[in-house]
Amino acid sequence: RCGAASAVANAARAAAPTARRPAKASASRNAPLRIARHANKVSERSLVARAKSGLDTDELMKTVSDKWDAVENKPQAILYAGGGLVGLWVASTLVGAINAVPLLPKVFELLGLGYGAWFTYKYLLYKSSRQELLADIDELKSKISGPN
Repeated sequence: RCGAASAVANAARAAAPTARRPAKASASRNAPLRIARHANKVSERSLVARAKSGLDTDELMKTVSDKWDAVENKPQAILYAGGGLVGLWVASTLVGAINAVPLLPKVFELLGLGYGAWFTYKYLLYKSSRQELLADIDELKSKISGPN
């Protein structure tokens, strides 16, 4: 997006007459060609960037398909997924409504900063408290997943 905007700005500068150099009639005719060339270079770069990313869509689709085939109760899974989406929508609407109240976003921001500072002081600053936090996390993991 920024590349296209800068290409338009560069083409406009090339086509605009300046005090140092008189404008040529061919400059305004070649401006769209320059923009098209730049757009092609940008799209080639983004294509190369997408090609170099480590995401293998075939492998991803195979994994998702295998996971879906392993689900025993498909209607329940669909119901849970739909409920999760509805929950996200409700949460988004609630956050938007709270954000519309003039003073609340700043109050919540201060609360978050205060809690973050307290958490850092309480659990992350000293080695003994970090070990305590790791022990609490391990205990919670064993409660959720059961003893292994």
